Amino acid sequence: MRLFSLFLTVCLIPICLFGGYSHVSGRWSPDRFVPTESMQEHYDRGDQAFRSKNWDEALTHFMVMLYHFPESPFYGDALFYSAVCYYSINEYDLSNKQLDKYLALGGKLKHFEKVFEYKIEIANAYSSGKKRHMFNVQQLPKWMPAKSDAVALYDEVIAALPAHDLAATALYQKAELLRKRKEYRESIDSLQILARRFPKHHLAPESYLRISEIYLEQSRKESQNPDLLALAQVNIQRFGRSFPTEGRIDQAHKTLVAMQEVYAQSLYETGRFYERKKKPQASMIYYKDAILRYPETLAAAKSGERLVKLGSRAQKC
Repeated sequence: MRLFSLFLTVCLIPICLFGGYSHVSGRWSPDRFVPTESMQEHYDRGDQAFRSKNWDEALTHFMVMLYHFPESPFYGDALFYSAVCYYSINEYDLSNKQLDKYLALGGKLKHFEKVFEYKIEIANAYSSGKKRHMFNVQQLPKWMPAKSDAVALYDEVIAALPAHDLAATALYQKAELLRKRKEYRESIDSLQILARRFPKHHLAPESYLRISEIYLEQSRKESQNPDLLALAQVNIQRFGRSFPTEGRIDQAHKTLVAMQEVYAQSLYETGRFYERKKKPQASMIYYKDAILRYPETLAAAKSGERLVKLGSRAQKC
Protein backbone atom coordinates (compact mmCIF):
# COMPACT_ATOMS: atom_id res chain seq x y z
CA MET A 1 0.00 0.00 0.00
CA ARG A 2 2.83 2.36 0.87
CA LEU A 3 4.58 1.60 -2.40
CA PHE A 4 1.38 2.32 -4.29
CA SER A 5 0.99 5.67 -2.49
CA LEU A 6 4.58 6.54 -3.29
CA PHE A 7 4.00 5.61 -6.93
CA LEU A 8 0.94 7.89 -7.10
CA THR A 9 2.89 10.72 -5.48
CA VAL A 10 5.78 10.43 -7.91
CA CYS A 11 3.41 10.30 -10.87
CA LEU A 12 0.94 12.97 -9.81
CA ILE A 13 3.26 15.69 -8.49
CA PRO A 14 4.88 16.37 -11.88
CA ILE A 15 1.43 16.49 -13.49
CA CYS A 16 0.22 18.98 -10.86
CA LEU A 17 3.32 21.08 -11.24
CA PHE A 18 3.81 21.13 -14.95
CA GLY A 19 0.40 20.32 -16.41
CA GLY A 20 -0.19 18.38 -19.60
CA TYR A 21 2.17 17.99 -22.53
CA SER A 22 1.21 17.46 -26.15
CA HIS A 23 3.03 15.85 -29.05
CA VAL A 24 2.53 17.74 -32.31
CA SER A 25 4.39 17.07 -35.55
CA GLY A 26 7.11 15.17 -33.76
CA ARG A 27 7.69 17.80 -31.06
CA TRP A 28 6.63 17.89 -27.41
CA SER A 29 5.53 21.04 -25.64
CA PRO A 30 3.30 22.14 -22.78
CA ASP A 31 -0.32 22.36 -23.86
CA ARG A 32 -0.15 26.14 -23.60
CA PHE A 33 2.47 26.24 -26.36
CA VAL A 34 0.82 24.00 -28.95
CA PRO A 35 0.73 25.83 -32.32
CA THR A 36 -2.68 26.94 -33.55
CA GLU A 37 -1.49 29.02 -36.51
CA SER A 38 1.42 29.17 -38.92
CA MET A 39 4.91 30.08 -37.83
CA GLN A 40 4.64 33.55 -39.41
CA GLU A 41 1.26 34.23 -37.77
CA HIS A 42 2.56 33.25 -34.33
CA TYR A 43 5.57 35.51 -34.74
CA ASP A 44 3.51 38.44 -36.01
CA ARG A 45 1.02 38.11 -33.14
CA GLY A 46 3.83 37.77 -30.65
CA ASP A 47 5.53 40.86 -32.05
CA GLN A 48 2.28 42.86 -31.89
CA ALA A 49 1.62 41.78 -28.30
CA PHE A 50 5.23 42.57 -27.39
CA ARG A 51 4.96 46.09 -28.75
CA SER A 52 1.73 46.53 -26.76
CA LYS A 53 3.49 45.18 -23.64
CA ASN A 54 1.04 42.29 -23.38
CA TRP A 55 3.83 40.16 -21.98
CA ASP A 56 1.94 36.93 -21.28
CA GLU A 57 0.37 36.83 -24.73
CA ALA A 58 3.65 37.67 -26.44
CA LEU A 59 5.45 35.02 -24.41
CA THR A 60 2.96 32.37 -25.46
CA HIS A 61 3.50 33.04 -29.15
CA PHE A 62 7.28 33.21 -28.85
CA MET A 63 7.41 29.98 -26.85
CA VAL A 64 5.26 28.25 -29.49
CA MET A 65 7.93 29.21 -32.00
CA LEU A 66 10.76 28.00 -29.78
CA TYR A 67 9.14 24.61 -29.20
CA HIS A 68 7.77 23.96 -32.67
CA PHE A 69 9.62 26.14 -35.20
CA PRO A 70 13.33 25.99 -34.30
CA GLU A 71 14.24 26.23 -37.99
CA SER A 72 12.47 29.59 -38.30
CA PRO A 73 14.56 32.63 -39.33
CA PHE A 74 12.89 34.40 -36.40
CA TYR A 75 14.03 31.81 -33.86
CA GLY A 76 16.80 34.00 -32.41
CA ASP A 77 14.49 37.01 -32.06
CA ALA A 78 11.81 34.83 -30.47
CA LEU A 79 14.38 33.55 -27.96
CA PHE A 80 15.54 37.04 -27.02
CA TYR A 81 12.01 38.46 -26.85
CA SER A 82 10.86 35.57 -24.66
CA ALA A 83 13.66 36.55 -22.24
CA VAL A 84 12.39 40.13 -22.22
CA CYS A 85 8.84 38.89 -21.57
CA TYR A 86 9.99 36.78 -18.64
CA TYR A 87 11.95 39.73 -17.27
CA SER A 88 8.93 42.02 -17.62
CA ILE A 89 6.75 39.68 -15.51
CA ASN A 90 9.49 39.39 -12.86
CA GLU A 91 10.53 35.86 -13.79
CA TYR A 92 14.20 36.75 -13.57
CA ASP A 93 15.77 33.30 -13.46
CA LEU A 94 13.71 32.15 -16.43
CA SER A 95 14.65 35.31 -18.30
CA ASN A 96 18.33 34.68 -17.66
CA LYS A 97 17.93 31.10 -18.83
CA GLN A 98 16.55 32.34 -22.16
CA LEU A 99 19.32 34.92 -22.45
CA ASP A 100 21.91 32.17 -22.03
CA LYS A 101 20.24 30.15 -24.77
CA TYR A 102 20.32 33.18 -27.03
CA LEU A 103 24.05 33.70 -26.42
CA ALA A 104 24.64 30.02 -27.13
CA LEU A 105 23.41 30.56 -30.70
CA GLY A 106 26.78 32.15 -31.41
CA GLY A 107 27.67 34.21 -34.44
CA LYS A 108 26.87 37.89 -34.81
CA LEU A 109 23.89 38.38 -32.51
CA LYS A 110 21.61 41.34 -33.15
CA HIS A 111 20.73 41.81 -29.46
CA PHE A 112 24.16 41.01 -28.01
CA GLU A 113 24.64 44.17 -25.92
CA LYS A 114 20.98 44.21 -24.91
CA VAL A 115 21.44 40.75 -23.42
CA PHE A 116 23.97 42.11 -20.96
CA GLU A 117 21.85 45.14 -20.15
CA TYR A 118 19.14 42.74 -19.04
CA LYS A 119 21.64 40.60 -17.16
CA ILE A 120 22.67 43.65 -15.14
CA GLU A 121 19.01 44.44 -14.41
CA ILE A 122 18.42 40.85 -13.31
CA ALA A 123 21.49 41.03 -11.10
CA ASN A 124 20.22 44.30 -9.60
CA ALA A 125 16.89 42.64 -8.81
CA TYR A 126 18.66 39.75 -7.10
CA SER A 127 20.92 42.20 -5.28
CA SER A 128 17.85 44.03 -3.91
CA GLY A 129 16.57 40.78 -2.40
CA LYS A 130 14.47 39.18 -5.14
CA LYS A 131 14.56 35.40 -4.98
CA ARG A 132 14.58 32.83 -7.74
CA HIS A 133 12.54 29.69 -8.31
CA MET A 134 13.71 26.44 -6.83
CA PHE A 135 15.68 24.60 -9.56
CA ASN A 136 14.78 27.50 -11.93
CA VAL A 137 11.38 25.89 -12.49
CA GLN A 138 8.55 28.40 -12.90
CA GLN A 139 5.95 26.23 -11.16
CA LEU A 140 8.07 25.93 -8.01
CA PRO A 141 8.06 28.73 -5.40
CA LYS A 142 10.56 31.58 -5.34
CA TRP A 143 12.40 30.58 -2.18
CA MET A 144 16.03 30.57 -3.29
CA PRO A 145 18.27 33.51 -2.27
CA ALA A 146 19.98 34.86 -5.35
CA LYS A 147 22.65 37.36 -4.25
CA SER A 148 25.42 34.95 -5.20
CA ASP A 149 23.73 34.66 -8.60
CA ALA A 150 23.88 38.46 -8.83
CA VAL A 151 27.66 38.46 -8.31
CA ALA A 152 28.00 35.77 -11.00
CA LEU A 153 25.90 37.84 -13.41
CA TYR A 154 27.97 40.96 -12.79
CA ASP A 155 31.12 38.94 -13.42
CA GLU A 156 29.62 37.59 -16.64
CA VAL A 157 29.02 41.11 -17.94
CA ILE A 158 32.54 42.22 -16.92
CA ALA A 159 34.11 39.26 -18.71
CA ALA A 160 32.00 39.56 -21.86
CA LEU A 161 32.37 43.35 -22.33
CA PRO A 162 35.56 44.28 -20.46
CA ALA A 163 35.97 47.71 -22.07
CA HIS A 164 32.28 48.62 -22.36
CA ASP A 165 30.41 51.06 -20.13
CA LEU A 166 28.24 48.13 -19.05
CA ALA A 167 31.31 46.58 -17.43
CA ALA A 168 31.86 49.77 -15.43
CA THR A 169 28.25 49.64 -14.24
CA ALA A 170 28.61 45.95 -13.39
CA LEU A 171 31.81 46.57 -11.41
CA TYR A 172 30.15 49.34 -9.41
CA GLN A 173 26.96 47.38 -8.70
CA LYS A 174 28.99 44.31 -7.77
CA ALA A 175 31.01 46.42 -5.32
CA GLU A 176 27.81 47.76 -3.75
CA LEU A 177 26.47 44.26 -3.25
CA LEU A 178 29.75 42.99 -1.79
CA ARG A 179 29.78 45.96 0.55
CA LYS A 180 26.31 45.07 1.82
CA ARG A 181 27.54 41.53 2.38
CA LYS A 182 30.46 42.91 4.44
CA GLU A 183 32.94 41.56 1.89
CA TYR A 184 34.94 44.75 2.10
CA ARG A 185 38.18 43.68 0.47
CA GLU A 186 36.41 42.24 -2.57
CA SER A 187 34.23 45.34 -2.83
CA ILE A 188 37.26 47.62 -2.82
CA ASP A 189 39.00 45.43 -5.41
CA SER A 190 36.02 45.84 -7.73
CA LEU A 191 36.00 49.63 -7.32
CA GLN A 192 39.75 49.87 -7.87
CA ILE A 193 39.43 47.90 -11.10
CA LEU A 194 36.67 50.28 -12.21
CA ALA A 195 38.74 53.39 -11.47
CA ARG A 196 41.82 51.94 -13.19
CA ARG A 197 40.05 50.53 -16.27
CA PHE A 198 37.60 53.41 -16.79
CA PRO A 199 39.44 56.56 -15.64
CA LYS A 200 37.14 58.87 -17.63
CA HIS A 201 33.87 57.21 -16.65
CA HIS A 202 31.53 59.19 -14.39
CA LEU A 203 31.65 56.32 -11.88
CA ALA A 204 35.44 56.56 -11.50
CA PRO A 205 35.43 59.48 -8.98
CA GLU A 206 32.44 57.90 -7.27
CA SER A 207 34.53 54.74 -6.88
CA TYR A 208 37.27 56.58 -4.99
CA LEU A 209 34.69 58.12 -2.70
CA ARG A 210 33.01 54.75 -2.11
CA ILE A 211 36.37 53.19 -1.25
CA SER A 212 36.84 55.83 1.45
CA GLU A 213 33.41 55.07 2.86
CA ILE A 214 34.10 51.33 2.85
CA TYR A 215 37.36 51.85 4.75
CA LEU A 216 35.43 53.87 7.33
CA GLU A 217 32.79 51.17 7.66
CA GLN A 218 35.46 48.50 7.92
CA SER A 219 37.39 50.48 10.53
CA ARG A 220 34.34 50.51 12.79
CA LYS A 221 34.45 46.73 12.79
CA GLU A 222 38.24 46.46 12.92
CA SER A 223 39.24 49.34 15.19
CA GLN A 224 42.47 47.53 16.08
CA ASN A 225 43.65 47.53 12.45
CA PRO A 226 45.40 50.87 11.77
CA ASP A 227 46.54 49.65 8.35
CA LEU A 228 43.12 50.63 7.06
CA LEU A 229 43.89 54.26 7.81
CA ALA A 230 47.06 54.12 5.72
CA LEU A 231 45.17 52.48 2.87
CA ALA A 232 42.50 55.18 3.07
CA GLN A 233 45.18 57.86 2.84
CA VAL A 234 46.64 56.22 -0.27
CA ASN A 235 43.17 56.12 -1.81
CA ILE A 236 42.71 59.85 -1.24
CA GLN A 237 46.09 60.55 -2.82
CA ARG A 238 45.07 58.58 -5.90
CA PHE A 239 41.73 60.37 -5.94
CA GLY A 240 43.49 63.74 -5.91
CA ARG A 241 45.94 62.80 -8.67
CA SER A 242 43.20 61.42 -10.91
CA PHE A 243 40.63 64.17 -10.29
CA PRO A 244 42.43 67.25 -8.91
CA THR A 245 39.39 69.51 -9.40
CA GLU A 246 36.82 67.05 -8.06
CA GLY A 247 34.88 68.71 -5.23
CA ARG A 248 34.13 65.43 -3.52
CA ILE A 249 37.78 65.03 -2.47
CA ASP A 250 36.85 67.14 0.58
CA GLN A 251 34.18 64.58 1.40
CA ALA A 252 36.79 61.81 1.23
CA HIS A 253 38.99 63.83 3.61
CA LYS A 254 36.08 64.09 6.04
CA THR A 255 35.73 60.34 5.87
CA LEU A 256 39.43 60.02 6.73
CA VAL A 257 38.93 62.30 9.76
CA ALA A 258 36.00 60.11 10.84
CA MET A 259 38.30 57.08 10.63
CA GLN A 260 40.85 58.84 12.81
CA GLU A 261 38.08 59.47 15.31
CA VAL A 262 37.26 55.74 15.32
CA TYR A 263 40.84 54.77 16.12
CA ALA A 264 41.28 57.54 18.67
CA GLN A 265 38.04 56.54 20.37
CA SER A 266 39.26 52.95 20.54
CA LEU A 267 42.45 54.09 22.32
CA TYR A 268 40.42 56.30 24.65
CA GLU A 269 38.06 53.47 25.57
CA THR A 270 41.01 51.17 26.24
CA GLY A 271 42.43 53.84 28.52
CA ARG A 272 39.12 54.07 30.37
CA PHE A 273 39.09 50.29 30.72
CA TYR A 274 42.47 50.36 32.49
CA GLU A 275 41.30 53.22 34.68
CA ARG A 276 38.38 51.11 35.87
CA LYS A 277 40.83 48.30 36.54
CA LYS A 278 42.80 50.70 38.79
CA LYS A 279 45.80 50.71 36.44
CA PRO A 280 46.35 54.45 35.83
CA GLN A 281 49.83 54.07 34.33
CA ALA A 282 48.53 51.72 31.63
CA SER A 283 45.57 53.99 30.91
CA MET A 284 47.89 57.01 30.50
CA ILE A 285 49.81 55.17 27.78
CA TYR A 286 46.64 54.86 25.70
CA TYR A 287 45.53 58.44 26.32
CA LYS A 288 48.93 59.77 25.26
CA ASP A 289 48.88 57.52 22.20
CA ALA A 290 45.49 58.91 21.16
CA ILE A 291 46.76 62.48 21.50
CA LEU A 292 50.01 61.76 19.66
CA ARG A 293 48.45 59.90 16.72
CA TYR A 294 45.16 61.72 16.31
CA PRO A 295 45.58 65.16 17.90
CA GLU A 296 42.62 66.83 16.17
CA THR A 297 39.98 64.32 17.25
CA LEU A 298 37.38 64.63 19.98
CA ALA A 299 38.70 61.43 21.53
CA ALA A 300 42.15 63.04 21.79
CA ALA A 301 40.61 66.00 23.61
CA LYS A 302 38.85 63.65 26.03
CA SER A 303 42.11 61.78 26.52
CA GLY A 304 43.80 65.04 27.45
CA GLU A 305 41.12 65.71 30.05
CA ARG A 306 41.65 62.25 31.56
CA LEU A 307 45.41 62.83 31.72
CA VAL A 308 44.84 66.08 33.60
CA LYS A 309 42.59 64.33 36.12
CA LEU A 310 45.01 61.44 36.54
CA GLY A 311 47.84 63.93 37.04
CA SER A 312 45.82 65.77 39.69
CA ARG A 313 45.14 62.53 41.51
CA ALA A 314 48.82 61.59 41.40
CA GLN A 315 49.82 64.95 42.94
CA LYS A 316 47.28 64.53 45.74
CA CYS A 317 48.70 61.12 46.51
